[in-house]
Amino acid sequence: MNPKIRIIRYEECESSLWKNGGGSTKQLLIWPKGAELSNFDFRISIATISSDGPFSLFHGIDRQLCILEGEGVRLKIKGNDLGQSEEIILRPNEQPYCFSGETQIESRLLDNQILDFNVMTRRGNYTARIERIECNGTIQIETNDNSAHQPTNTQAIQFLLPLAPISCIYQGKKITLQSYDLLRLAEERNIAAEYLTLISQQTTQLIRVCIEATQP
Repeated sequence: MNPKIRIIRYEECESSLWKNGGGSTKQLLIWPKGAELSNFDFRISIATISSDGPFSLFHGIDRQLCILEGEGVRLKIKGNDLGQSEEIILRPNEQPYCFSGETQIESRLLDNQILDFNVMTRRGNYTARIERIECNGTIQIETNDNSAHQPTNTQAIQFLLPLAPISCIYQGKKITLQSYDLLRLAEERNIAAEYLTLISQQTTQLIRVCIEATQP
């Protein structure tokens, strides 16, 4: 394995059942390594939700949520102190829903079950950006996150999550990713641009996550 990349295999991640029995979660990554839900800086996971119920509260955490499989979910979001609330529906192929971990949310499934993708970052320490990338054939992705954002003294950490099996070629080596395997690209500063080639035999999507520290 090239030291500049790391693969976290979805099938090898342990599934943890929720205490209320309403679903289960596969934690793909948590940082710092060995952190718990009370003290992590960022966390990436995939959850299976099989019943209606409230979201868990995560104080001091910013969250982003994408639906991967299933019809979708209806969210009732508690509003301000006057008791006003709103409802939204999340479905596959849509942009991520961003919200604070303190928000009180009740979820209602549109069908029997959904699979969702979650990115959590500790507010004030890290920020995250999520985008969906269409892939049909061959595309290239720059491994260094030289985005349109203003330059900073920090380097973003990039992750790629394919929604279907896909092949990657990096520095002449071929890697096969299965659905929901997480590819982490090691961050490096002040080096020339390098590219990861992605090859798909079918039209699919990848979810790209860029996580950046708010301070150098």
